[in-house]
Amino acid sequence: MNVIVLQLIKAVGLWIVCGLSCIAMASPSQLTPVKLQLKWQHQFQFAGYYAALEQGYYRDAGLDVTLVEADVGKDSIQAVINGEAEFGVGTSELVLNYSNGDPVVVLAAIMQHSPLGLATIKSNNRFNIHQLASQTMMIEPSSAELFAYFKSEGVDIDQLNLVKHSHNTQDLIDGKVQAMSIYTTDETYDFESKGIDYQLFRPIMSGIDFYGDNLFTTQDMVDRNPELVEAFRQASIKGWQYAMQHSEAMIDLIIAHYSQRKTQAHLRYEADKMRELMKPNLVEIGYFNPGRWQQISRTYVQLGLLSEKFDVSGMLYQFDQDRAYQQLKQWLYWMLMVLSVVTLIAGVVYHQYRLATIRRKQFESLFLNAPVSLMELDQSGCVVSWNREAENTFQYTAKEAIGRNAYDLIVAKDKVSTVDALIASAWKQNTMTYSENHNIRKDGKEILCRWANMPFENEHKNQKHVISMARDITSEKALEGQLYHAAHYDELTELPNRALILAQLKDALEDAKRYQSQLAVLFIDLNKFKPVNDRYGHHVGDEVLKQVALRIKQTFRKNDLVGRLSGDEFIAVVKDLKQEAYLQKVIEKVCQAIDQPIQYDALTLHTSASIGSSQYPKDAESEQALIRIADHAMYQVKSNDHSDSN
Repeated sequence: MNVIVLQLIKAVGLWIVCGLSCIAMASPSQLTPVKLQLKWQHQFQFAGYYAALEQGYYRDAGLDVTLVEADVGKDSIQAVINGEAEFGVGTSELVLNYSNGDPVVVLAAIMQHSPLGLATIKSNNRFNIHQLASQTMMIEPSSAELFAYFKSEGVDIDQLNLVKHSHNTQDLIDGKVQAMSIYTTDETYDFESKGIDYQLFRPIMSGIDFYGDNLFTTQDMVDRNPELVEAFRQASIKGWQYAMQHSEAMIDLIIAHYSQRKTQAHLRYEADKMRELMKPNLVEIGYFNPGRWQQISRTYVQLGLLSEKFDVSGMLYQFDQDRAYQQLKQWLYWMLMVLSVVTLIAGVVYHQYRLATIRRKQFESLFLNAPVSLMELDQSGCVVSWNREAENTFQYTAKEAIGRNAYDLIVAKDKVSTVDALIASAWKQNTMTYSENHNIRKDGKEILCRWANMPFENEHKNQKHVISMARDITSEKALEGQLYHAAHYDELTELPNRALILAQLKDALEDAKRYQSQLAVLFIDLNKFKPVNDRYGHHVGDEVLKQVALRIKQTFRKNDLVGRLSGDEFIAVVKDLKQEAYLQKVIEKVCQAIDQPIQYDALTLHTSASIGSSQYPKDAESEQALIRIADHAMYQVKSNDHSDSN
């Protein structure tokens, strides 16, 4: 039974120590001064930290926080490493700092998707990513994801024509450069407020999806002041939660106390764009996925900036549960000493009896009130103990569950043998086992739970029981599905986005090579679309794109692929192509479908398409080459159409 007590104490130790440390640190008589190095000047980008200050979250955590602005050219990451500040806000290039030996630790990801992009002014020129590579451009420091974007598109980044970044969008508007790295939460407001038609290239178009604005510290801070670090992280996240729920109040606060560089309209635009990237309704603010950080590191590997075997786990923050456990254990030992003294005063005769009683009650209380579902099962699977969280999760009261077979109670019939074998393995190997199982609640609803099974010997040495711990992850898995859809499908047209369609094309090409079949790539670009946007507004343009996307999808077979690249550009993949004549018929059908009038409210709108194609293996054998050839063919078609109309 002592083994069970220690396991349960360790499981709840984190919550108890966090609470005790926050109580100790919240004393108003002494606040610990710390600095937070921002990555730019005051604006809504840092609203969560202003909220944590103004709402007293830092003060309640025992912290006196100073926010430090960054000037042009200042490296916020290096400032923290050099000891100028205890905490900082940095890009996902923290991976590179960590690989170079800098002891950085990521505490939270504020934006689930990076706001970094590359902007061009359309005017008389409309670039694709390959044409853009030869133009003069400004790219700010710490923008490795943009270089990864170019490289993923087959562009030699050593040949890029780069000049020093001025951080002045007017240089782009005046044509001094043809492209400039910008934040989609900020500089795009300048273009839209001035009515300037711009084109945006984002790494996510090629499947490169970095986190944005990561809160970080150093390993030394985590080692020396773990409670302070955790208190700062929690207060900052609480500030961000407040800021995203009260954006108008934060805008007024920024203008009144921090900066008048931007108008209310500009700050409101920044808040709305940040909400799109943070997705606070889908993802808990501050959440990051270790697997996604590892994927970010692989992008750097492809750029040649990291070794193949690089592991990011050491730079990702985790509260020191072992330290928390040791502190809790010391506290418990101290309490036991006090109880021992009291017991000795009461009489040596009752000492052992009372101590045993206290331990039993501690275990029963911990078991009953643990924040996870706990049940004790005997070797036949019958329930011996059933805690309150198990009552909440599975809807059976302890009275209803105890004495009944757990397999009959909450396990689907077709899964009983699998679960039984798993628990038998835990007994046989005397080790914890882990699994994810579909379970049945009392109301008949199926839920997905993550399980851990720990075997132990009860009071009778020849009998073994198992403590099973369960957590309902149904909503968590559903959220993962929503996030996958949001990351891989275009929000407007519901077609696969650039990253997904390119991955599908790669798979289709591998199948074609394996089975010695042919396929075709169609690059589809709409004509006369810009006048629709300019005359009727973007909401009408969006409706045109939705209807056109549906028509394109309906034209192709179920086995074929259709996706949206960006703007009014689409791509289609015709699999198992038998005859070239069939491809021409498909192109004609797509053109005819798009040519049909589009009805929207009282409007009758018209558009058309220019379509270029390429074939495997006739024209090329790689996906990038096939797209490039189809893109070039599309521009030839568009040019010929203009010549004919003249």
